Amino acid sequence: MEKGITIYPGLDNSPEENLLLLRRAAKYGIHRVFFALMLPYANLRQAKNELGRLLRQAQKLRMDIIAALTPDVMRTLHIAHLRLEAFRLIGIQTLFLKNFIPEDLAELSHNPYGIQIQFSASHVTTDELERLLLNRPKLEQLEALHHGYDREGTGMSEENLIRRTVMLHRSGIRVSAFVPGSGRRSPFRAGIPSLEMHRHMSADLACRHYAAMGMDSVFFADSMPSVEELSAMGSLSSREIVLRAHFLTPNDVERRLLLHPFTARIDEARDAVRAMEGQARLTEAGENIPPHNTQERLVGDITIDNETCTGFMGEVQIIKRPSPASSRTNVAARIHEEETFLINYIMPGRTFRFRFD
Repeated sequence: MEKGITIYPGLDNSPEENLLLLRRAAKYGIHRVFFALMLPYANLRQAKNELGRLLRQAQKLRMDIIAALTPDVMRTLHIAHLRLEAFRLIGIQTLFLKNFIPEDLAELSHNPYGIQIQFSASHVTTDELERLLLNRPKLEQLEALHHGYDREGTGMSEENLIRRTVMLHRSGIRVSAFVPGSGRRSPFRAGIPSLEMHRHMSADLACRHYAAMGMDSVFFADSMPSVEELSAMGSLSSREIVLRAHFLTPNDVERRLLLHPFTARIDEARDAVRAMEGQARLTEAGENIPPHNTQERLVGDITIDNETCTGFMGEVQIIKRPSPASSRTNVAARIHEEETFLINYIMPGRTFRFRFD
């Protein structure tokens, strides 16, 4: 999974702050940078003066430089024609085109300069996508990006974003999206998520949600994410779903067992996510689990079958539907309530692990 930041030349941050953000992002393994010129809010003189320095720094850090190009930006920067070789000469590797004609997108994707073309994932229609594909684009040079929404209540629903992302993925097109950061951008300073549900969510959880969803790339939309947020994004992996949890057991054997990564069984159960590896790991370690904390099982509980459950001792489950107490099953830990929605993304065969407090 690729990760990125957004920089707004001439807006909230000084040139020095933007240069620092580039260096910090690279330090944490974040190697994409989205340059957006916010008309009419930006100081255009400052933006033009600092843009060269920012581009040189991003090139030095070997970042994938993305430039958002709208008709207004082209007029402001006196760009009369879309000459891709000119953008490549100044280090821009990806162009985001807000308004597009599918036939033109297909043609641009075959450019000989290796420039990637981004287009709107949030606005593309089924008809436009069909027209794009009929014109045989070079799919490896295309990417769709969900917009960021800076006004409260205007972000996309989870259902809508997933539907559009699946549609694009089935067509062989990579998809990216935005998460908000703590350094809120002007003029509304309400965060700039693609998903409305992320607006007041921690950046860490929002990023892990996209990883669970199978998003190809994620960007901070706000202008100055914190070091902690950059670190969380940098450690992100799309190979596994990570859920924060807290222990309910003092038993060291159970605690050690739950620190391993797990794989959801292929024969998906209705009431729980069943891990494939728990029993084998316990047998290999030669350990035993006595019964304790055999209470009612709630949604988000992490359970381990104890020694009285013949043939199943060590089986790890995440509870999806409330279940009555059983003397054969220990409730060993619990997923944080605000993260239980991620359980729905643990499909058969998917790897998951717990991050304990």
